Amino acid sequence: MSRTTRLFDLMQCLRHHRRPVSGAVLAEELGISLRTLYRDIAALKAIGADVEGEAGLGYVLKPGMLLPPLMFSEEELEAVALGLKWVEERADEGLAVAAGEALAKVAAVLPGDQRHRLEDSALVIGPGWKRPQSVDLKLLRRAIRDEQKLDIAYRDQLGRHSSRTIWPCAIAFFESTRVVAAWCELRGEFRHFRADRIEGAVMTGQRYPRRRHLLHKEWLQTLLPCSVTAPVYPLSTPRQEKEQSTMEQELIFYTNPWSRAGIVHWMLEEIGVPYRMEVLEYGASMKSPDYLAINPMGKVPAIRHGDIVVTEAAAICAYLADAFPDAGLLPQPAARGDYYRWLFFAAGPLELAISLNSCGVDLTAEQEMQLGCGNVATVVDTLASAVRGRRYIAGDTFTAADVYVGSHIGWGMQFGTLDKRPEFEAYWAGLKDRPAHRRTEASLEVAASP
Repeated sequence: MSRTTRLFDLMQCLRHHRRPVSGAVLAEELGISLRTLYRDIAALKAIGADVEGEAGLGYVLKPGMLLPPLMFSEEELEAVALGLKWVEERADEGLAVAAGEALAKVAAVLPGDQRHRLEDSALVIGPGWKRPQSVDLKLLRRAIRDEQKLDIAYRDQLGRHSSRTIWPCAIAFFESTRVVAAWCELRGEFRHFRADRIEGAVMTGQRYPRRRHLLHKEWLQTLLPCSVTAPVYPLSTPRQEKEQSTMEQELIFYTNPWSRAGIVHWMLEEIGVPYRMEVLEYGASMKSPDYLAINPMGKVPAIRHGDIVVTEAAAICAYLADAFPDAGLLPQPAARGDYYRWLFFAAGPLELAISLNSCGVDLTAEQEMQLGCGNVATVVDTLASAVRGRRYIAGDTFTAADVYVGSHIGWGMQFGTLDKRPEFEAYWAGLKDRPAHRRTEASLEVAASP
């Protein structure tokens, strides 16, 4: 290691310690002798670093010290490039422009070989999930910086509208959505507002009564299952804590683009939470011991949500609707009968009858009774009656049952296993252009490209 690099590393170590730190600790962190450390401290002081302290007492770097541009390691360069490019692709227009300018500034002060590595990074940001927003995030960020109250018009997951006065303190950038954390005067507690559901926002010109960093700290305390101190505002309810815990668990989606897993992919896009996709090839990949521990059938789809494993597309859709209620894909209790009925009708009698028919199996009356799926014509007539004149299969809102039933109808008409009846075409026309479904279709096109 060159002496210049060692001095920069020493500066970084000192920056990480806000209180005096002993020479022995610094020497151990840097992997050098104590004698070398004392010489390096003297060298830093000689070039103007404001390092206070002495041997035996400890050292501290006073704030405000600026250094010439640092040399980056290869991984540091990749981290800088990836982070700034993510902001360019995923943040609002103002932050995207700022990220581009910051990346240009970093490149301008790097030596030639490092500048080339920065500009030629092999890490790229894939296509993002675009959600139309009525309110620019720039306005929300400004309200947070200025510690101002906002009057907002908000639409919840059931389409209900309300007017709120909120004290925004943070914006969470998830892969699929943006969430504003704020104290809500209407509810008298901290709430989370999906940015794409904020239909209007006006800065009131009034500062909220606490400094933002204190409000932010109190909000963070509400996310904990318990707190050692009593915050000014109430802690979250058990239901909120359960939902937060659910959101924090890793969600892994095991899939192959050319399979029923497309149903679950659509469902995941609808719920709008981060997930990790594991694409498995047919054959050895799906039959590997690691995956058979997930699904002994050696088939996709499957999900792992924390410690919970769910297989079978219909079961996964039902589970996700229940696990993430904020997505609004579980209907009101009055519509649950139709919801469960048609979700599992499609997973049972419909799929079995159509599969047998596609394989050329002509069932006898006795076999139809034994298998439970009945005559294929009767099954299809029953489904057509269920969707006739209805926008959604259960109640007045889109649900997980529409994801599952709609997928079977859309695919059936596309591949000829279902006739293009007017009932099916009308129902599918109201679903196929949903943004979440379009994103799923776009992913399939990418997978199909050479």
